[in-house]
Amino acid sequence: MAILTQSGRAAMAASLTTRPIHLAWGTGDPAWDSQPEPESTLATALVNEIGRRTLTLWQFVVPDANGAITVNDVDDPSINLSFSPSPNNEPTNHLYLLFNFDFDDAPAATIREIGIFLGTVTDPALPPGQRYFTPDQIVDPGILLALERIPFFNRQPSIRQTFEQVITI
Repeated sequence: MAILTQSGRAAMAASLTTRPIHLAWGTGDPAWDSQPEPESTLATALVNEIGRRTLTLWQFVVPDANGAITVNDVDDPSINLSFSPSPNNEPTNHLYLLFNFDFDDAPAATIREIGIFLGTVTDPALPPGQRYFTPDQIVDPGILLALERIPFFNRQPSIRQTFEQVITI
């Protein structure tokens, strides 16, 4: 049986960066506030998407106990994992993704879910340089790469939301 090598995993991570990457957020289901519902590996969309933002920054990272990039472990959110940038941005199987939403992106929404999408196609008639898209401005949502249900929070127009994710292939 063939195995997927580390260099093969790094190549797969590198291939992700050649496609449009967006982070979508949604209101989800208010019932999750009292009874969390686990994410499904079969999901292809958010339950109730309200918009998505283009990727702000990506880079290859390596595990580093003293690294400045810290994210929660997918399997156990009480555990933090630390990473550092890969020297010379050498491809690895760990891809750091940063998304910065603007103050006026869904300024009064309640957010309960986020998802990373690959290959989103937006309406070509939209202004060049637009970085935030509502569902009616999306022609093809692309492929849902990662899904996370998060403790709900109410958006405020005085706060610029930032999300960091490390995707490991």
